[in-house]
Amino acid sequence: MSADDLASNPFMLPVFETVRDVVGDDLKDQSADHLSPKFLEFAGAKIELVGVVNRMDRQFNRDIVPERGTRLACGEIGAIYRFAYKGTLNSGPVDDRRYQSRLPVTLNVVFPAQPWSGSPDCKTVAGLWRDYVDAVKAGAAPTDLSGQIDALVSSLRPADIDRIELNMQGSRIPASVDKTDFGTLATYIIRVFRWQGGNDGKGHWAVSYLSNQIDRARLLGNPKGDANTCPDQRGKAISRSALAQYLLADAGIADVDLGLVNIPIDFLACRAVSISPGGASRSANQPFWNDSKHPVLRDQEIRTALAKYRKRYPDTLNFVGNAEEFRMRLNEASCSGCHQSRAIAGFHFPGADRPGTASVNAIYLPGSAHFFGDQPRRVEIIEALASLTDGKTIARRMLATSYAVRPQNTYRDLRPSGSDKIHLLAGWGGACLISLTPGSRRQWGCDGSLRCAPVFASANQPGIGMCLGSQTSPMIGEAMQLGTVVSSRFGSDKYDRKPKNTDPKDTTISIDHLLQLATNEYITSHQEYYEGIGGLARNPGESDEAYARRVLEQQTGGFPGGSLRLGQCRELPGEATCGLLASTGFSRCMGDAGEGKRTVESCFRIYTSYSGVRACDPANPCRDDYICMSPLGYTKENAKILFDRRADARKAEQLSFPAGDNRRKYFASSFFGQDMPDEAWLNRGDHRGVCIPPYFVFQFKADGHIVPPNP
Repeated sequence: MSADDLASNPFMLPVFETVRDVVGDDLKDQSADHLSPKFLEFAGAKIELVGVVNRMDRQFNRDIVPERGTRLACGEIGAIYRFAYKGTLNSGPVDDRRYQSRLPVTLNVVFPAQPWSGSPDCKTVAGLWRDYVDAVKAGAAPTDLSGQIDALVSSLRPADIDRIELNMQGSRIPASVDKTDFGTLATYIIRVFRWQGGNDGKGHWAVSYLSNQIDRARLLGNPKGDANTCPDQRGKAISRSALAQYLLADAGIADVDLGLVNIPIDFLACRAVSISPGGASRSANQPFWNDSKHPVLRDQEIRTALAKYRKRYPDTLNFVGNAEEFRMRLNEASCSGCHQSRAIAGFHFPGADRPGTASVNAIYLPGSAHFFGDQPRRVEIIEALASLTDGKTIARRMLATSYAVRPQNTYRDLRPSGSDKIHLLAGWGGACLISLTPGSRRQWGCDGSLRCAPVFASANQPGIGMCLGSQTSPMIGEAMQLGTVVSSRFGSDKYDRKPKNTDPKDTTISIDHLLQLATNEYITSHQEYYEGIGGLARNPGESDEAYARRVLEQQTGGFPGGSLRLGQCRELPGEATCGLLASTGFSRCMGDAGEGKRTVESCFRIYTSYSGVRACDPANPCRDDYICMSPLGYTKENAKILFDRRADARKAEQLSFPAGDNRRKYFASSFFGQDMPDEAWLNRGDHRGVCIPPYFVFQFKADGHIVPPNP
C-alpha cells in the first residue's frame, strides 16, 4: 500500500475487490432498511483505529494458518477499526450543515502475537504488555505511556497479518414496522478474509472460514449449503455424526468444558448472521440450537457422553455439568453466539469516540460488559507468559474461558480503583440463574438484595434471568416488562409479553404501583412501538400533566424489556444521571435527516427530553441490549449556556410550523423533560455515561445515513 492508499476507503483498493463484491452481495440479501452499498464505493469514507486488543489467551487455537503451514502458537493481537464518513448539506442553517458519523461496521486486522520471524519471542511480547498494564495500574498519564505503546505495536508488521474480520450491521427495521414485538430487528453479518497470494506476486483478500461457526445447512443434510457456506465447500457433504463424534470424544468434552473448543475447518461456515435484540434467547444466535426435529447435537448423545466421561475422569469438569451447559458453551464459542453475549448491539469493542464528538452520538465505554469482564483473566495469562522460564509453556488449563454472559466467580470480589466492587458478575444487570437444572455447574446468583428476573424467558436459554432490584421500589434503568421468546423454527422468533395489555395497540407500561415522588415523575419507556392516542391536539379540560404524559410516549418504543426513568433531572438517586432521550417527533426528524434535509445533531438537540437515566462506567455496565453513551458535558459553569442554546433551537423549531399546527402546541408543553437540570446533579460533577438503547444512537443504525456525493 502507498501513503495515499492508507488515507482512502479500503473497499476501493484493488486487493479488496473480492471483499467489496462479497459484502455488496451480503447487503443485497438483507431487508430494505439495509446499510447502503454506496458506502463501499464512497471515496470519502475511511477507517479509524479505535483499539489494539491483546488476545494471547487464544493460543489454544490449533488451526493451521494458510500460506504459513503452522499455527498461531502465541495467540493474536487485533487492531480494530471503525468505518466513518463526513459531509456537508446543501441547505439549512449555515452553521448546521456539517455532519459526520461512524457506521455500525467494525474491521479487525489480526496479527500473530509473535511475528513469523520469531523475534521478538512470545515471552518478550507478553512482557511488554505486562509492563504496560502495570504502568496503567500505577496511574501513568497517557503521555507517559506513549513510549510503551510504541513498543507494543512495533511487532505488528503488515506482512505478518493472518486475517481480517468484518462485522457489520447489515440491516435494521425500526420499531414502527417491526412485526416481532421486540421493538426493532437488526441483523449483523460477520465475515473473515485471509490473504491469498497470486502467481504475479500481488494476491488479494479471499473469503475464509469463521472459527467455531458451523455450517448448519450442510450438517443438516443439504450438501449445496446456503449463503453462509464457504464457496469451495458447496456441493460437498459433511457428516453430522462425525462432528458429534469429534465433540463428544474425551478431548472434545474437555475442550468444550474449558471453553477452548476448536472445531475442525471441514465443518465450518464462511459467514455468520446474528440477530438483535434478545441475545441468546434468539434461535439464530445459536448454531447448535436445540431443535428436536433437526438437531445438530441431540441431548441424549450429550448426556451419554458426559456420563461416560465422568466415570473415566471423576470431578474434572469445571464449567459443564449437563447437556444444557454443554450446548451453551458451544453456542458461545461461535461467532453468532458470542456476538450477542453481553454485547453492545452485537459489538464487543466499538471503541470510544474522540473528544469533541457530539455527546448524542458518542460512545463512552470502548468495550462491552463481556469485554471488561474478561480483562482480569487475560491479564493473568499475560503475566504468566511474561514470567515463563526458558523452554516452558503455559498450562492449557490456565487458558480456560468463562461463559461469555458471565465472568468467572474467581473474580467476584475484585475492587477496581475508585469503586466499591466490580458489578460485572452478580451486580445489577448481570446474568443469573432463576433455577438450577440437575447437574448444573453454574453458580450464578445475584449480589445483596437483587433478584433474578426472567426478562427474556426462552427455551433457547432455560433458567437464565437478569439481576434486578426490588419490584416494589425498582431502581432507575430497571426492566419494567417481562416476556417470553418463542421460536417456531431456526431464525424465526416472536416476543410474547407477559401479561399483555388489554388493548393490543397500547404497549405502554403502567406505573400505578410505584410510589409517588414529591418533585419528579416516573416514566416507563416501553419495548414495542406505540402510535399514541389522540394525536398532538389537546383535549378540552385536559390537564398539563395528562396532556404531557399522553403525547410524551407517542410514536415511541424500542426500549428492550422496558426501562424505568425519571421525567426530569431533579433529585436523582445515586444510580441515575441526567441524559437526553428521544421523545415525540424524533423518528420523523430522523427521517428528514436520512433524506439530507437536516443534520442528526439537530434532531437530538430538539426532539428530546431531559431524563433521569441509568448511569454507567466500566465496573457498572448497562443492561444487555443497552449502550453506555458519553455524558451530556454539563457543568456548573456551562449548564445555563447549553440549556439556553437548546431552548432557543426548540423555539425556532416551534415557530417553523404554521400557526394552528398541533406541533406548535406540543412544543408549548414543558411538563416533562424541559426543565433545567437541578444544582444537586450539577454539583455532583457526574462524569459517568448514560445507558440508552443502541439504536437511538445514530452510529449504531444501518439505516438513515446519507451517502455524501463523491468529490
